Amino acid sequence: MRRDWGCITNEGKGVWRIRWWASTATGYRRCSETIRGTRRMAGDRLAELRLMHGHDAPCPTVGDCWRNWFLPDRERMVEQGDLAPLTLDQHKSTWRRHVEPRWENVACDSVRPLDVQQWLLELKRSAAEASLHLLRQVLDYATRYGHLETNPLALRYMLPSSSTVEHREDGVWTIDELGDVWAACWGEWYEAAFLLASFGGCRVGESLGAKAADISTEMVDGVLVALVRICRQIDSRAREAERTKNRWSTRTVLLAGKPAERLAHLVEGRDKNEYVSHPAGRSFGTQRELRLAFAERLQERDAAVHLFKNLRKTWQTNARWVLQLPPWIVEPMMGHAGKGVTGHYYDKPSDHELAAALVAAWKTNPFGDRYEWLAKVE
Repeated sequence: MRRDWGCITNEGKGVWRIRWWASTATGYRRCSETIRGTRRMAGDRLAELRLMHGHDAPCPTVGDCWRNWFLPDRERMVEQGDLAPLTLDQHKSTWRRHVEPRWENVACDSVRPLDVQQWLLELKRSAAEASLHLLRQVLDYATRYGHLETNPLALRYMLPSSSTVEHREDGVWTIDELGDVWAACWGEWYEAAFLLASFGGCRVGESLGAKAADISTEMVDGVLVALVRICRQIDSRAREAERTKNRWSTRTVLLAGKPAERLAHLVEGRDKNEYVSHPAGRSFGTQRELRLAFAERLQERDAAVHLFKNLRKTWQTNARWVLQLPPWIVEPMMGHAGKGVTGHYYDKPSDHELAAALVAAWKTNPFGDRYEWLAKVE
């Protein structure tokens, strides 16, 4: 079927050949591509190619850039492991809620800075930041393929007031309060997750993603150390993900002393493929289940209540200020990228070296071993 630009030929059931003229590395020549699927899919692909190669191509809309370039690239990055699925979900949510209603049908060369500024000021600050970042990335494709000389989103824009940001509770537990929380969690299905977060610095999803096979122990200078390989997580959408937040997050988490002994006891005799934290009758627990059960339990026991995710902040605070561990030891334990060239590429401590550093610090202030109630339950 002939079209204004290029043509589509049926080559058999569900097979279409599209042809077009374009400037290539070997000169101006006729090109072709085979599409397997529906005729509409072939037409969409030809329309995409026209935007990239047609001399008379209309300027694409913001929606064209999203559908034809940005989204396929991000989906490919997820498949290759270069982008977390949750990040793509966040992009899609931001597009659907804030960007698409205003900009989908607007031609890229009609995106005016004054209109962008007015749009941003109508959003809350957190939504404005995410939407500005996403729209800038989408329009980068129009600039890359020659439809725009410069990206209008590359300018500096005024964002809504910080007063529009909803700040979540951000408290951490003191040493004594942490002991009360542990006592409240003792014997609950999420106790292992609590230990991994409060004495190992795990994220919520990481603490739920540990399996029995990931946990081993060794004696280091007379102190038991639990070594937990963090290589998966239960993500915020209640899915098992065989990957971590980023490449630095895949690491070995270390617990020392009584917390390590308790974690080892909790996994003793379990099947190696069993998640160490899960409700009865379930193969794994979700982040939502964990947050609700944890908060309810603390309220029942009249313990200090903060968000479960704040256990990670509590551990980093204790690691630095109670154990006096330097940042270059704490950061790899937390799954953070080291700062500068040294941290990124050269400083690669082994698990044994980190364990030795943790034990040396733990011996000076073994705060997790000193709770009086431990003697009564062991």
